Amino acid sequence: MNKVVHQLRTAREAKGMELKEVEEITKIRTKYLQALEDGDYGVLPGGVYTVEFLRSYARFLDLDADNLVNTFRMEATAAKLETTFDNTLQETNRPYRDQSLLMRISQFYREAGDIFKFLKTSRMEQSKR
Repeated sequence: MNKVVHQLRTAREAKGMELKEVEEITKIRTKYLQALEDGDYGVLPGGVYTVEFLRSYARFLDLDADNLVNTFRMEATAAKLETTFDNTLQETNRPYRDQSLLMRISQFYREAGDIFKFLKTSRMEQSKR
């Protein structure tokens, strides 16, 4: 989202305007404008609103609104994929996290059985020597 953030802030500063002035003209609240410029999209009310705020703000700043929205969507998708990948890695580090107690007990007995079989076969091999 760095490209979007950089373009918005640079264009506003080039116009020599403060966020409060932009709010008065665009009717987009200052906190939402600030969030767009900071890349803090969690502050914004939702996906459709975020895109429309971005589109309106870009038009006000005489930027290519459609290109900026497409860039935003690509960056947002990449961020979601990265987050999903990170979450997947965290889940693989805790394989029993979402399993029920019954599943865990069942897994324990299967593993204990495998250990018992291994020990039994190793003892049999040692006694044959």
